[in-house]
Amino acid sequence: DRINHSAQYLSETIDDFRNFFIPNKEKSKVNLLEVFKKTLDLISAQFNSKEIKIIKNIETIEFESYENELIQALINILNNSRDELIKKENERFIFVDAYKNDDYINIVIKDNAGGVIKENLNKIFEPYFTTKYKSQGTGIGLYMTEEIITKHLNGHISVKNKAFVFNDKKYVGAQFRIMLNLNNEEE
Repeated sequence: DRINHSAQYLSETIDDFRNFFIPNKEKSKVNLLEVFKKTLDLISAQFNSKEIKIIKNIETIEFESYENELIQALINILNNSRDELIKKENERFIFVDAYKNDDYINIVIKDNAGGVIKENLNKIFEPYFTTKYKSQGTGIGLYMTEEIITKHLNGHISVKNKAFVFNDKKYVGAQFRIMLNLNNEEE
C-alpha cells in the first residue's frame, strides 16, 4: 500500500512540475494536520530506516491552498534535514511545529544536525547552490521550495541556526520557518 501510495504521489508530482508555471491552478480547502500526515507517510520508511525521529506538534487548521505544492515544499525541507542528519552518529531528531498565530500559519521545522555553515545561510535558497557532492545534489530543492512558498502560496520562508534543549541535552540545528498569510488573496 505504501509503495502504491508513493507511486501515486510521484505521478502527481510529475504533473505538478508540468504545471509549475501555470498560474491559474485551483486552490482547495486543506487541513494542516492532514497535509503533514500525507507528507510524513511519503517519507516515513526512509526516515525510520535511518533512525530519524520526527517530533510533531501540529494544530488542526483548515485553509485554502495548493496541497501538493505545500507537500512538495515540506518534503524538500525534511529531506535536506535527513541528508544532514545521516552524517551524524548520535541521536537524530526533526521537530515540526505548526500553528496559527494571528492571520498566519507558522510551520517551523528544525533538526539537530549542527546547523548551516554561516557563509551558506544567505545562499541556501539560490538555484544550483549545493553543499553536496555533484552526484547527490542539484541545488534545486530549496530554491524550488522558496519559489513554491513565496510565489505560489504567497508566503515567506526563512532559515537560521538554532540552539535548543531537548530532553536535558543541548543541540544546534537548522531551523526553517514558513509563514502563510491566511488573508493574503492572490492578485
